[in-house]
Amino acid sequence: MSSTIEQTTIPSGTWAIDPTHSTIGFTVVYMGVAPFKGAFRSFEATLDDTGLRGVAQASSVDVDNDQLAEHLASPEFFDTANHAELSFEAGPGRREGDRVTFEGVLEVKGNRAPITLSGTITDPVSDPWGNSKLGISLAGAVDKNAVGLTWNAPLPEGGSMLADEVELGATLVFVAAATGNEA
Repeated sequence: MSSTIEQTTIPSGTWAIDPTHSTIGFTVVYMGVAPFKGAFRSFEATLDDTGLRGVAQASSVDVDNDQLAEHLASPEFFDTANHAELSFEAGPGRREGDRVTFEGVLEVKGNRAPITLSGTITDPVSDPWGNSKLGISLAGAVDKNAVGLTWNAPLPEGGSMLADEVELGATLVFVAAATGNEA
């Protein structure tokens, strides 16, 4: 008879982001007709025994349209001239099997709002070069107004150009930090 032991802890130690294999992004409903997606190309994240922390460079927003990227960099949105970074900080996560939840705070333009990010977590695995890696995929939602992203435009038939709710998503691959004890 075999038994399965359900993992209830997040791997200990310090884990640094593998940016090549990680993504962070957002989705907002545009004009009530379709979700619009964007991403941040420059970011850092750390997972350790105290929690999960991440910072994205606001100017690295990628929406595949230069004019829209300029608008997002303006004071009407991220105001990258005065606010270079967006950040997330959470205490230790809760794990049940392959599910994980982080209760944290999102900061945009100096405005802070609570956010819950939930998703999946893997156990650590070794890559062919001897590095220990683990994966976390997270999603959550925040009211854009709560973090100072208040721009919108009314539509002729009613409603607004942008939904208030913005979905955040992250697919994160972490690598165990060197301990300094390597030969």
